Amino acid sequence: MRSWWLPSLGYGLLGTALAGFGLALLLLPQRLAQRPMAQGLLTLHVGPGGVLRMWNQPVSRPELVAMLRQARQRRPDLHLRLLPDPATPWGEVLGLLHQLDDGGLSLELQLPQG
Repeated sequence: MRSWWLPSLGYGLLGTALAGFGLALLLLPQRLAQRPMAQGLLTLHVGPGGVLRMWNQPVSRPELVAMLRQARQRRPDLHLRLLPDPATPWGEVLGLLHQLDDGGLSLELQLPQG
């Protein structure tokens, strides 16, 4: 007598393993981007044209203020690091610094490499 269910069990396990691997590929970059938050450091990328990105997601300025307020309530010792793109005009960076200066977080400015 043949075991007819054995190939279907193998295919089911293979499909489950592939789905788990795909999910890990989607979630791993997000977890790695959020790791500094657990260490008390929040990095805000400032792109050309004033585009803000946090945790690899675009963020508008009103959303940013609300997110920083919530993060500060959860963790008062949080530091905010601004990481401007080399193509970002310094006027935009300075405007953002003035806007975030009264937020109560300690600010760092990491100069671009290029």
